[in-house]
Amino acid sequence: MKIKLLILVLVVSMFSGLQAAENNTGQADQKEKKPAKKIVRAFLELGINLAGTAAYYWSNYKDFLEDWQFTLTWKDQQRKFFTSEGFRLDSNRMVTNTIHAWAGASYYSCARANGLSPFSSLLFSTGGSIIWEYVAEWREISSINDHIFTSLGGLTFCEPLHQISTHFRSQPGLANRIACFLVNPVVAANDILDGKKRAPRIPAEDWSDFRLSLGGKEGPVAPADDSSSHLAIDVDLRLVTLPGYGRPGSGSGYSKQPLASDYHISGSFSASKYEEINAATRCVMGGWWWKDVRADENDGLHGSECWLGWFTAWDFFQKKSVVPYDGKWLGKAEAWLERERPTRFTDKLSSLHLVGPAFNWTAYAGALSARVDLDAAFDFSMINSLAFNEYTALHDDWGVKTTLHNWGFYYSLGYSLGARLDLRLGSWRAEAGLKYQWFSSIQGSDRFQEQVTDDSRLSDSRLKYHAALSTAIPRTPLFLSLNLEGIDRGGSFHEVTAKDHELRFFYRLGVTF
Repeated sequence: MKIKLLILVLVVSMFSGLQAAENNTGQADQKEKKPAKKIVRAFLELGINLAGTAAYYWSNYKDFLEDWQFTLTWKDQQRKFFTSEGFRLDSNRMVTNTIHAWAGASYYSCARANGLSPFSSLLFSTGGSIIWEYVAEWREISSINDHIFTSLGGLTFCEPLHQISTHFRSQPGLANRIACFLVNPVVAANDILDGKKRAPRIPAEDWSDFRLSLGGKEGPVAPADDSSSHLAIDVDLRLVTLPGYGRPGSGSGYSKQPLASDYHISGSFSASKYEEINAATRCVMGGWWWKDVRADENDGLHGSECWLGWFTAWDFFQKKSVVPYDGKWLGKAEAWLERERPTRFTDKLSSLHLVGPAFNWTAYAGALSARVDLDAAFDFSMINSLAFNEYTALHDDWGVKTTLHNWGFYYSLGYSLGARLDLRLGSWRAEAGLKYQWFSSIQGSDRFQEQVTDDSRLSDSRLKYHAALSTAIPRTPLFLSLNLEGIDRGGSFHEVTAKDHELRFFYRLGVTF
């Protein structure tokens, strides 16, 4: 019941915030013409999406037999709809559960790419989640984590991609058409469907910082790794959609539209396969802004601007597995699967930063500029237990949380704190940032709760910090960068505590676009 109330409060508060933003008309500088709403097409695309995924699900039903707990009888469906037996945290692997954020993004995008607001689009991802969990998957429990990742994850995952794809869509040229499609295929596909009736491509008054880099990484990546050197690739897209940002002007107000969007994906690779994957999205959905920036003909911009708003974000982190049972689907017939002792799970994370305050301050002094971002959020996460491998070397783990035993992770509630600094002087750029996360396990809602004999609390922490120095190559869009990154992990389960420290060094050649 506590979990149900928590989800209800989160969804209602998110809806209220989005609706309030829609109804606020105090922002005088956002008068751009909104695209026409195509509500019928939005529902048609949502229906096609749900029908296609449902057809795939049922055509591959043998892969999901272990999930089926309810028959099509009034007694069983009553249990699913009206008792706690039908509303649980599921026992699927982390990748399967994370995919629900992508599904939610596709539902959300059906509305957003057809001109509907963030609030209406959130209704689409929430409605799509309810239909999927209670209609398409009528044989299964209604998964708490799937509802969160599909509904709120749809907003968290898709809104930044929508903003960035819209930026590319507004620019002329084939390269921008390709970029729009890669970032958000639904926006690009609808543009093709509109044909000559599509909205004109008018470059938006936004500020962008898009970078792609390729290089090497030195430092630990995965257990039993033969080499500390790996190929590293990094895509970092930062977009500010608050009109007038980075340009002269003064004033204050409230923006009912998203202020800033970030998308980041990076990975390191060996000759055989990936070693580590990182991905993140972030969107400041609205807020208050102030600015006093003036232009000097001989010395650039002077002054400062800032905003205080609310944001939502998502993080994903996955190390290469070293054993087949770590995340690989091997079939499932029982609640607890046979695992070796001690287990050898590697670190992994999928975290939704559901909602929290975000602050930005940017200052200009001629050739020198500084940007500071601060944020804090309430999180729902799936996190690998750092202490579990060591615990299984000392104890029999049969009867613990099913995801913990089978896949090494657990569901958690927690919080995150983040800070980022960006200094620029001419062609030089220095960056630094840190992010701290705390995770505490959820008890009493396991899919097979009646069979759980050890539902003890787990906790973990993660501190990630980085620093970078880069310089632009004159008369080209290229840059060279040196980066340092550290990850400090801690965790506990029963009397077992574990700590881990990793430090990596990157060297990259990149391009800005």
